[in-house]
Amino acid sequence: MRWDLKLPRPKYGAIALWRRNFLVWRKLLGPALFLHLGEPLIYLLGLGYGLGHFIGDMAGIPYIAFLASGIVASSAMTTASLEGTYSVFTRMVPQKTYEAVLATPTDVDDILTGEMLWCATKALMSGTAILVVATLLGATSGWSVLWVIPVVYLMGLCFAAPAIVVSTFAPSYDFFNYYFTLVVTPMFILGGVFFPIT
Repeated sequence: MRWDLKLPRPKYGAIALWRRNFLVWRKLLGPALFLHLGEPLIYLLGLGYGLGHFIGDMAGIPYIAFLASGIVASSAMTTASLEGTYSVFTRMVPQKTYEAVLATPTDVDDILTGEMLWCATKALMSGTAILVVATLLGATSGWSVLWVIPVVYLMGLCFAAPAIVVSTFAPSYDFFNYYFTLVVTPMFILGGVFFPIT
């Protein structure tokens, strides 16, 4: 028996949907960059240096370095979850973007793949912005920090899938409160972002 172990390749429809989302996002580049750079700066300065002054080291490293790694991971989770719920639901229900997309030679698999790739891309942008801010603040050192980038992208894919599933069952935007209250927020608070879980 011969195994054909090839990585799946997204079809053109998925890449076209990713490109469509990117072109729409590009129009909002200023506010998006302000959010991606401003929020981690506040977290790392306020909690990393402010609270870190009182805490000292956490798990044998300075608190700001400990916090920076957690903020990168939680940002990927939150960004992919927000994009997979609110943005996907907006394109699916009020805007009816997917109905227009399905009128082309694109199928539902392409839409799902394209949206997952876009959620992961947004998570990558967010995580990379935090890495840049953390590096500028001295919370990271060395080139080995670049290994975080593919991990952040994979995290974006992992959190995009359940978020998109939730958005397909949602009757309205209010339904997402359950997902964020019962899944995302507990993972953010209890997942080792602010304190070690061991």
